[in-house]
Amino acid sequence: MMLRSICKTSFACVYTWTGAARLSRPARQRMPFIACYHRVVENFERSARGVNPPMLISTRMLERQIDWLAKRFALMSLDEIASYFQAGRPFDKKRPAAITFDDGYRDVYDHAFPLLKRKGIPAAFFVVTDLVGTSQPQFFDRFYLLLRLLHKRGLPLALTIEQTLRTMGASIGAQDRWRGIEEDPFAVMTAFLEAFPRQQLEEVVSRLENGVSFEKNLLGELVPLNWDMIETLHRSGMTIGSHTKSHLLLTNEDGETVSRELIESKQTLEARLNTRIKHFAYPDGRFNPDVVQAVGKAGYDSGYSICHVRDQKSPMLTIPRKVLWESSCVNAFGGFSSAVMGCQTQWLFDSKTGCEHNHSARYGEERHGIVAAA
Repeated sequence: MMLRSICKTSFACVYTWTGAARLSRPARQRMPFIACYHRVVENFERSARGVNPPMLISTRMLERQIDWLAKRFALMSLDEIASYFQAGRPFDKKRPAAITFDDGYRDVYDHAFPLLKRKGIPAAFFVVTDLVGTSQPQFFDRFYLLLRLLHKRGLPLALTIEQTLRTMGASIGAQDRWRGIEEDPFAVMTAFLEAFPRQQLEEVVSRLENGVSFEKNLLGELVPLNWDMIETLHRSGMTIGSHTKSHLLLTNEDGETVSRELIESKQTLEARLNTRIKHFAYPDGRFNPDVVQAVGKAGYDSGYSICHVRDQKSPMLTIPRKVLWESSCVNAFGGFSSAVMGCQTQWLFDSKTGCEHNHSARYGEERHGIVAAA
């Protein structure tokens, strides 16, 4: 990891100091830069002990990144950016940027919102409507915490999940999918989320949770926004968008479920806020032609991913965003790096050929040969 960090820092510094950043103007650079964040915490090191670190950014680092963007970009709301797209107008000389937050954690209200208000910066908050006002953590947070606890107990993670699925009558396909990831809770979680519909995995997690207990402080940090907070954000000029009803990975679900997730979350937000909800963010950035079409039919004007792949038939429904977190823009010594941040805004550390997700697969095809029982 240290060698990789040194190489990344060296590349960023050389790219910046030689002037290559000014000379290179790929198509992606002409696009607005839209940053995607998740949780905002006071102490990154403390919070990272219990959850997946790339979900976190400290208030201090968030301010460093936002200040860097504000000096070099025109920070806009998503509505402003969409108006340029829809009118076919070119952006001004200064490249636009926007700030967004996914999943609707309460800590974005506690820590990010005051910072944004103080600096007069607009932002968008994509919320999971079924969780608003509850004490329930996101399903993937529960899954990840469970796997960490099982790992601490020395249990084989993938085998434990697989055996539980078998007791439920699920049909398991290619088992070599689990090779090499047995000891990595995040990799195991991702593999099973890709392979099975959420309903089955919820039952697996519920069964296994009966034998474990979570630390209360860990669960307390994962509390979602409530409606008073969302209404305050909306009244303050922040954009509120949909992130589905329950954060399903839409490419794994059937068409009826996808439509319900899109339409009902939109209706709930519109009823509570008395405004039209125009913006939608794909959970985990996953979309395919069927899902994109469903987003358009549900009445959204704009859809946002977390990669640079776009559907050429529906570019407004597949607008790229870049996920940033505590360590995404630091140098080899752990400090904020302007050069690395600049490379992130140009997507220089990402694959130029595509994305880790299959955006062309139809419903269910992303399950890679693992078939769930009816």
